[in-house]
Amino acid sequence: MEGSLRSITFGLLVATALLFPGKGNAANFNQRLAEARQQYFAGLQGNRAAAAQARAGFDALSREYPGNPVVEAYSGSLELLDAARTWAIWDKRRLASEGLAKMDQAVNRAPGDLEARFIRAASAWHLPFFYKRRDQAADDFSFIAPRAEAAVAKGTLPPELAAAALDYYGQVLIDRSDNHGAKQAFEAAVRIDSSSPAGRDALKRLRSE
Repeated sequence: MEGSLRSITFGLLVATALLFPGKGNAANFNQRLAEARQQYFAGLQGNRAAAAQARAGFDALSREYPGNPVVEAYSGSLELLDAARTWAIWDKRRLASEGLAKMDQAVNRAPGDLEARFIRAASAWHLPFFYKRRDQAADDFSFIAPRAEAAVAKGTLPPELAAAALDYYGQVLIDRSDNHGAKQAFEAAVRIDSSSPAGRDALKRLRSE
């Protein structure tokens, strides 16, 4: 019995170290996450080399930090992007299903993680209607919006992603005929990061009113 307890304790310690790395490991993890994140978004802009580096980076992080919700969300989003780019119908359906499942699992594992929620919402926002993900994405943006500025101040959400979430949220509110709320969301996006693509888009929307 004592040996079994030691084994369980050791297993829990290992799991805790993987999910919640120590200070030294956390710094390394955060740096690698930042690099993979940058490559991910460069890949979205059409940089194929960056897209390949993003996949390699998140694959490595997934192996070393299994169960991390942010890493899992990005990994799922990359599978969804692969689904959009393949011509093989059978692969398209499989990759889309697996990618969405990974993002759902990431958010279910850590419902309060704003970056994981943002990646799921932004990835699903433009999906065809038959995926029935538009309302879920809108709900995710609605969850993030009132928490975005505080998260940026705490350093738990990159400012460019917070601005993007608010820019999307403004669009959600426009769809709901809440023009005043949309204006506030766009203003917050500009306030958080006016130089980001989302900040510039929000500013353009404000000027067009």
